[in-house]
Amino acid sequence: MSLSNITIIGNLGRDPETRYTPNGRMNVRFTMATNRKFTDQSGQQQERTNWFTVTAWGKQAELIDNLTQQGAIRKGTQMYVYGRFETREYQDQNGQTRTSLDVSLNEFQLLGSRGDADGGFGGRRDFSGGEGANYEPQDIDDIPF
Repeated sequence: MSLSNITIIGNLGRDPETRYTPNGRMNVRFTMATNRKFTDQSGQQQERTNWFTVTAWGKQAELIDNLTQQGAIRKGTQMYVYGRFETREYQDQNGQTRTSLDVSLNEFQLLGSRGDADGGFGGRRDFSGGEGANYEPQDIDDIPF
């Protein structure tokens, strides 16, 4: 098992799921896919996808839950996520050892969705009420790394 920080830009693989621990603490979990295109040694175009399981807690979970209920975050939404990264091994249904790429979210930013007319970046998206009111995604060039 390794533990470090990670920055991810990717698309949600499914709608976020809101859950509660037995003591009532909210968390929101979703998967994110990142894609990498490259040319292999034989000159063939290749694409690799990595899947991450992202979990948000506390105020971040509440904000993501609110934005999900408003339809602003859903399968396909492009997001920037920064958090604590951990690999975890588990046995699948067939007894094979698999590795899960888990991220405990510290920060996030909406970048758009695959269906956005402006290519998924920028543009103002307003949300009514609460912490998410007047949330404005930034251009991808504004993301610090």
